[in-house]
This record gives sequence, C-alpha cells and structure tokens, in this order.
Amino acid sequence: MKIDDAVDYIRNLINTEIDLNKDNFVEFERKRDGEAYAIDGSSTKLFDAYSFSVFARRIGYVFANEEKVIERKAGDIEIDIIHAENADEENDARRQKEELKLAMEYCKENIVMIDGALNEKIDGVIGISKKSGLKKGNIPILFIIKKFGEEILPNKCWYYEIDENVYAVKFHPYSKFVFRVDYYGNDLEEVLAEIASLCDDVSCLGYPYPLAEVHRLVKISKEEAEYLKYELQKRAVEKGLNLEEWEDLFYDYHEYLE
Repeated sequence: MKIDDAVDYIRNLINTEIDLNKDNFVEFERKRDGEAYAIDGSSTKLFDAYSFSVFARRIGYVFANEEKVIERKAGDIEIDIIHAENADEENDARRQKEELKLAMEYCKENIVMIDGALNEKIDGVIGISKKSGLKKGNIPILFIIKKFGEEILPNKCWYYEIDENVYAVKFHPYSKFVFRVDYYGNDLEEVLAEIASLCDDVSCLGYPYPLAEVHRLVKISKEEAEYLKYELQKRAVEKGLNLEEWEDLFYDYHEYLE
C-alpha cells in the first residue's frame, strides 16, 4: 500500500456512516470540592535473556482535592524475574494486580482512580483509560462517540454507556478528549461529578490531574533504570558471577547493530 492509498483508506474509514443512539448521551453537572485517590504503577525491562526477563516496578498513590495534592507516596522499586514467553504481558498483569491491591486499601471511604481498564469488579475503584481497544466496525469507538457527543451536547460534561459498566466520559466542557471509564457501582453520576471537579488543570484539561501527578511520581526514569542495571551487574560480580558470563547472558546483538 502506497502513502496515498493509506491516506484514502483512513479517510474512508473515518467517513463511514455509523449510527449511535442520541438518547444514550447523558449530561451531568460537575461537583465542587471533590477529592480522590489516584494510583498508578511504572515498570521497565532491565535485562532480557529470552528464557527469562528482569523487570523493575514501582507503585504509588496521590490523594488530592481540586486545589492541591494532600498526600503522595511512591513505593520502593522492586525487581521481578519472569519466566514466560509473554513476559511483557505477565509483567503488566502483575503491575495491575499490585495497583488493585493498593486501591483496595483506600476505596472503602474514598473514590480511587487507577490508570487503565478494570479487569475485575471492585467497589469504589474507577478505571480511567486514555486509550481503548474497543471499536465499532473498524473504527475506534471513542473517536465515534466523541464526534457525536460534540454535536449533541457541545460544551457540556456527558457520558455514554458503551457496555455494561463501561462508559465514554467527557469530564470538562471544553476538553478535547473523551476517556473510557470502568465503574461497577450504582452512583455513577455522583462519582463522575466528583472526578470532574479534579479535571480543571490546564496542563491536562479534562483529565483528572491526580492521575497525571501519580504518573509522574512513580515513573521509573532512564537514569534510574541504568542505575539498577549497573547495580545488578555489580552485585552479581561481587557474589562471584563472571562478568563475561553476565554479559553473554543478556547480550543483545540488535544493540550492536544500532
């Protein structure tokens, strides 16, 4: 496929006629004085021996109201060795399990937001996804819903039920973005109204700023990853492992080619 062919394909895809029920778009009001916990995790692959991989992960939380962050905590970076062909997927699953475990500590009395979709029902926990694999035909469903929503409820906060317990939500009247929200509770509009009060930060208008804060808090930087790789190798040599064996074990010829 040539470039022009690809562009024509995408243009035709976007212009495909798709119907949505206008009555399923529901406006909601934003609450004042909202507060919530935001939980996120970060991970990076340090070494890959192909039969196993070495990962680093860190989980943390932020508690905030609409004015400021009240409390923040980043956990220690933990090392994990995974023996699996789909090691990256397994690492992601373990990270989410750790995030949900932390979320369960705080969700009894507060709203708890996590970054990403929910794979299980936990009362009081809301999953908010910046992207979604859901689609209608071959078109991303959030793209379609946003397009219709802007025509039906311009400059309003609204939600649209995609599936049971899965919604597309616009949290700020002037936001350019719509997010997937997973929620299993019975007080949806109240929860959305409270989260919307946390979406005024101009740096991420329409997205809950505590989630942006906790993302930055827990992110494992390149410098941290390089330090961990250095420390692992250093400790291995100190414990008697031959440096050449260590390098042979984790050598990646692709890096040499680049």
